[in-house]
Amino acid sequence: MKKDEYLHKFQVLQRISNFISSISSLQKLLTLIMEESKSILNAEASSLLLYDRKEKVLFFKVATGEKGSEVRTIKLKLGQGIAGLCAKQKKIINVSDTAKDSHFFSAADTKTHFRTKSILAVPLTGKGGKLLGVLEVLNKRGGKPFDRKDEELMAIIAGEASLSVENAQLYLDNIRNARMAGVGETMLSLSHDIKNILNGLIGGISLLDETMGSVQGEYVKDGWHIVKSNVNRISDLILDMLNYSSKKKPLFQKVVLEDFVKDAVSVYDEKLKEKNIALELDFDSGVKEVMIDTTGMQRVLLNLFSNAYEAVQPGTGRLKICTRCIPDRGCYSVLLEDNGSGIPPENLQKIFDIFFTTKGHKGTGLGLAVVRKIITEHSGSVDVASQPGKGTVFTLTLPVDPENAGKKAKS
Repeated sequence: MKKDEYLHKFQVLQRISNFISSISSLQKLLTLIMEESKSILNAEASSLLLYDRKEKVLFFKVATGEKGSEVRTIKLKLGQGIAGLCAKQKKIINVSDTAKDSHFFSAADTKTHFRTKSILAVPLTGKGGKLLGVLEVLNKRGGKPFDRKDEELMAIIAGEASLSVENAQLYLDNIRNARMAGVGETMLSLSHDIKNILNGLIGGISLLDETMGSVQGEYVKDGWHIVKSNVNRISDLILDMLNYSSKKKPLFQKVVLEDFVKDAVSVYDEKLKEKNIALELDFDSGVKEVMIDTTGMQRVLLNLFSNAYEAVQPGTGRLKICTRCIPDRGCYSVLLEDNGSGIPPENLQKIFDIFFTTKGHKGTGLGLAVVRKIITEHSGSVDVASQPGKGTVFTLTLPVDPENAGKKAKS
């Protein structure tokens, strides 16, 4: 390699280093890095894909070239396409002729009308080998394949890009954690004050209920029903706020699971009759006594049952609660199923996020966040499966003895 070529490539890498120290926008920074990558390797196009750990897919964060914007909607699974293979194996993949490579994923070319002839893909990894994404350049100008020196340069550029991505993600995580800590403290402070007010309201309701029989007029009874309903809503909100913001250790007690579940959802007996909604209970005889925090688990069941109740239609609605024994793992599961409206696929990854709700002003976005928090405190897990228009199933998987399960997980 000529001295002038070395100097040019050194200058490009120096510019990339300067970008990192001077540009605060990750999108702008990565775009500049990709433009420089395309330039230094004399390629027709370049792209950078980031790895979404929740969905376990790669998505295009930056794509240069005339049709770059067209590929932003494409997602790749690990092992899918050249980029997916690079990510899965965490090693450089250099393909000189895509027409002869079985891993080549042609959907991007079909969408952009761009013909990919050769690809050089390099993994982006962080500390401990954590996968961050893939950087790739396409079609070396002049029709030549990418060579070993190109691989070495791309590895250096990928290292700089990895540092940028990891630092940006760490920064965002710190902001998110600080924000959530502030939210928790605020909710804890407010919930105690509102709880005191709520206790007074509940006491007043009890006194008036005792004399309501002597008061004539349906309007009074209807109005009073509205007051009670709204006080119940406030009560549920405060309980969720306390459960989410509290850091108290669960108080585990031994209960008969079947009796506990029946008792927890019995508060909906009248409502189920009013809407003519069927409830089916199916308890596994292999699951009898379990250790749970009764206050927390009652909150979990009521939050899930409330959502299911609201999701189904009067007359045709069906709810089902069943338990299953998982003896080989020392666990059991509680499943709550409904034939309601279902959850759109794009919302499934968000429903457990605090303040995420699809109910508008009727929802607080706390219910499912509380469910996940309490189940996690029980060393368990919560999963959801849903089909729009057909219904939803929430599955709680819990250890029979959460205290010992928690100790095993830490050791």
